[in-house]
Amino acid sequence: MRHTKVHTATARHQRRLSFRDFIRWAALMTLGVTVTFLVIAIFQRNVEVWANAPLLWLLTIVAVWVGTLTVGWLVMFPLWIWRLSKRLAQMDTAKTIPQGQLWDRWMDGPEPI
Repeated sequence: MRHTKVHTATARHQRRLSFRDFIRWAALMTLGVTVTFLVIAIFQRNVEVWANAPLLWLLTIVAVWVGTLTVGWLVMFPLWIWRLSKRLAQMDTAKTIPQGQLWDRWMDGPEPI
C-alpha cells in the first residue's frame, strides 16, 4: 500500500515564482521603453532628438535588464536554497510508514497494512 497525498490545486498551490517571471517583466519593460521612445521621437521634429534617441534608448534598456536580472538573482537565490532544503527534507521522510518506522521494500517486502 502506498502512502502518498493527492496533489490538489488550491489557492496555496499557485504557480511558483521563477526566474522567467523576471525575464518576462524585463522584456515587457523593453517593449514599453521602445514604444515610448518611438512616440516621443515621432512627435519631436527636432534632429537632435533623433540623433540622441538611440543611445538613450540603449542605455535605458541596459539599465532595465541589469536591474531586473540583479533583483531576480537576489530574490531567486535564497528561494532556490529554501526550495532545495525543503525538497531534501521531504526525501528523508519518504521511506517511512505511518508508524514512523523506516521501511525498505527490497529488504522488508511490501509495507504492512
